[in-house]
Amino acid sequence: MQHSLEYLKTCQQPDGGFAEPGRETNPGTSWFTMMAIVAAGQDPHTWTVNGTSAVDYWAHPGEDLKTEGTAELGRMVTLITAVGGDPHDFGGEDYLADLKARMKPTGQFGDFVYTSYWGIFGLAAAGEDTAKPLAWLKEQQNEDGGFGWMPGAESDCDDTAASLMAMIAAGEPRDSPPVKKALGYLKNAQMDDGGFNYGGSSSSNAASAAWAVQAIAAAGQNPSTWVKDNKNVVTYLTYLQQSDGSFKWTAQVTDNPCRMTAAAIQALLGRPYPILPGQSAPALSGQTAEAENTPAAATPVVAATSAPATGGPWEPVTVTDDFGEKVTITKEPLRIVSLSPANTEILFALDLGDRVVGVTDFCNYPEEATEKPKVGGFSTVNIERVVAAKPDLIFAALGNTEEVVDHLRKLGLTVVSLNPDSVQGTLKDIKLVGKATGKEAEAETLVTSMQTRIDAVETKVAGATERPTVMHAVWYDPIWVSGNGTFQDELIEIAGGENAFPDVEGWQIITLEKVLTNDPEVILVNSGTGMGGAENDLIYRYFAEEPRFQKLQAVKEDRLSIVPSDIIDRGGPRIVDAIEAVAADIHPELFGTEEETSAPSGAQSPGFGLLPAIAGLLGACLLLRRAR
Repeated sequence: MQHSLEYLKTCQQPDGGFAEPGRETNPGTSWFTMMAIVAAGQDPHTWTVNGTSAVDYWAHPGEDLKTEGTAELGRMVTLITAVGGDPHDFGGEDYLADLKARMKPTGQFGDFVYTSYWGIFGLAAAGEDTAKPLAWLKEQQNEDGGFGWMPGAESDCDDTAASLMAMIAAGEPRDSPPVKKALGYLKNAQMDDGGFNYGGSSSSNAASAAWAVQAIAAAGQNPSTWVKDNKNVVTYLTYLQQSDGSFKWTAQVTDNPCRMTAAAIQALLGRPYPILPGQSAPALSGQTAEAENTPAAATPVVAATSAPATGGPWEPVTVTDDFGEKVTITKEPLRIVSLSPANTEILFALDLGDRVVGVTDFCNYPEEATEKPKVGGFSTVNIERVVAAKPDLIFAALGNTEEVVDHLRKLGLTVVSLNPDSVQGTLKDIKLVGKATGKEAEAETLVTSMQTRIDAVETKVAGATERPTVMHAVWYDPIWVSGNGTFQDELIEIAGGENAFPDVEGWQIITLEKVLTNDPEVILVNSGTGMGGAENDLIYRYFAEEPRFQKLQAVKEDRLSIVPSDIIDRGGPRIVDAIEAVAADIHPELFGTEEETSAPSGAQSPGFGLLPAIAGLLGACLLLRRAR
């Protein structure tokens, strides 16, 4: 552990906070590192850079630490108690009162399961009554024993582990049925390499394994006895440790090493949340007699069948992908793997669906794509599954991480990485895919059709007498908006509007007060939960029902509209659908109104929007900032 703690010290910044290598201080990374320091029995007040301590970073918050979200409040109270502070008076703020104000009469914090378990951690850390939120949380347990991120959502390992810890922190007996059921879910979810993944077909990873170890320890069990195929979870986690003391994210990928190291320290010391000063727990160890020191070998998961060749001889082609990499495709690609939903949509639009032999868990359009074998998440690619698919060609994206792409290339696989940074960049990438796959004519036809529709929108809005200010809300707890330099900013401009937050760079959290001050004339919100789902259109409901927003122009004049997140968040062929929908919302006098975007939507297929990226847990954005 000491070696890993020394690594964390190298991540500390002059402001006292912590950052991943080459990045700026981040509240999430800083929070997990603070918990690791306390878990190891050290005093974060003594962790200093030029006289500024790790605690000072939190006691004197800047703009990046404005605590707007419910989960953030729960984490803040947990952190304050961990460092021996008073959550009623820390840096001049009463965080505990703010947290308690977020609890509904039912005991739920915010609108989600994850906001509720963070609320419970905060209350438990502060010694407050947790009976009501505990009762609510237990009611959210699914039939399989697990918990999802929101009521009714599919169970996953991370939210189940966190909910299990929260139940026990709130006083639930370790031998109670809810605890046993949650443990049963985790036991069934353990991967063949001994680790845990978030869900779907993604790889085991350090973060999910750490959550599981903490939950197992909270339940009074020894995680080293949790064995799958002769591999236990503790051995899996320790296998990820590198020579500098840091921990990798997965067996192949080093990403967010500071965060992964902090999570691993807490887990390997057997310290579940909430972590309080002065507590101690024995370090855990793997059972080497039962567990090997290497991950399980990959098991082929995709049948090795190929799509028929097109008939003509294949001439090698060289393309330059969006990261400047020159890639030569030496043979006709008959087995293609797509590592992003946008890439998948492009492939199917070019009539290449029969050649696709692997997609991500989030590739949900067209419907045929959902039936393809899965090779992991967007930012959690399962390299073993990709290799087992025996692809001739892989289309990757920035969110897959550079390390994953490099690893695939080192394995001898042909990878073309796409990063459409604008609408025109999307059109260019469609042509690039066409060239790489022998579908140049089809790509040219598709791009011409898309450009014609874009031109038609621009021609119409050119005659508009005004350009309304437009807010695009990606999430609401806290409020995230698409600012200057985002894909959505460009869409608003093409559709005849102006971004209501031109001073916000990229996707950022803003305060409720800033929304009131800027008073947008039109508000666009992502459908469903912000990720393409239809769970009650929560973002829409928030803006429509929040009492303080009733004075906004957009709300008073019924200019609050829903845009399907899958079309506005993806750089694929349907980006034109988004432009037309946004234009109709901004200028109904020119385009008429679209019923599906002006009121809460019905059921939609689950998709991948911006929320996972914004949550900043492990992923990266699907759509990237356009060139300036």
